[in-house]
Amino acid sequence: MTLREPAAGRAPGARDLAAASAALRSLRRSRTVGRTDDGPLPVLPLADEAWFYEMLLVRFASLCPEDTQGWRDRRDVLLDDACALPADASRGVGEAAAHGADTWGADLLGAAMLAHLLRVRRPGEAAAEWFVGQALEACARSLPAADRLSPLDALCLAYNLDEMGEHAMARALPVPVTADEAAAGLTGPERLLTQAYFHTHAVLFAFGTFRRTEADARPLRRNLRFLRRHAPTFERYGWADLCAESALCLSLCGARDEDFHRLVTTLLRLQRPQGDWNHPRIDARQARHSTMLAALALLESARASAAAPDAVATAERG
Repeated sequence: MTLREPAAGRAPGARDLAAASAALRSLRRSRTVGRTDDGPLPVLPLADEAWFYEMLLVRFASLCPEDTQGWRDRRDVLLDDACALPADASRGVGEAAAHGADTWGADLLGAAMLAHLLRVRRPGEAAAEWFVGQALEACARSLPAADRLSPLDALCLAYNLDEMGEHAMARALPVPVTADEAAAGLTGPERLLTQAYFHTHAVLFAFGTFRRTEADARPLRRNLRFLRRHAPTFERYGWADLCAESALCLSLCGARDEDFHRLVTTLLRLQRPQGDWNHPRIDARQARHSTMLAALALLESARASAAAPDAVATAERG
């Protein structure tokens, strides 16, 4: 299917699909993950992007059926890239922890995320199992230095380990139990950002990053209350990633209400003519990640809009 150029007064679903289409095109134009010739392999961006296409496939295949093969192909290429990482790539993560490298937490998380997705999509495949084994060994070697992980990295790492059945290793990590614990020692906007990420990840992880369609909503109420209370601040500061994550959290919990629609409207307002989202506080990887999250939130809004039966929808081709 092909997304028609929406006419004036178009339905919100078509509007959101058009914006998502622009976002996906911008991601394809500016691909930055994969092998590099002059530096360390960017493991976390590779994992971010592989999981992005997995989430597209799991949640939006029925909304954009003609895009699914392309999404699947790109996810599989990214997983091939993971399996082709040099033998010392994931092993080096554990060694970096021992030597206090600044990026080891992000590299460790990226390796665990890729291992998790390979376990889901390529169980028993030799190359995938080799990578998973290397990643888990790196996690085990890093446990003595786990107190140097950022609270959010520890939270995300524990989630991926738990999803792989590595519960003992996950329990050995210093995972924050509350948002205040995650943001201990921080002040101002950085404190609010960290608290908000804690709450959004609690909801997204409860739903298995789209792989579970239901979750017990009761323990998530406090997370949603925080996100609702601070959504105007996210919007005012132009924090597209948090607007997107908050909208996704509300929708997953069935709360497609005024707050949800206001967050989506903010994303539309913040989208740049190039189709992406950017902000002075974030680097290139975070800007790319923000664009992925915003695309997911816009597709979620389109999915909930119940487009007219004869609407023609795709997220990739405009």
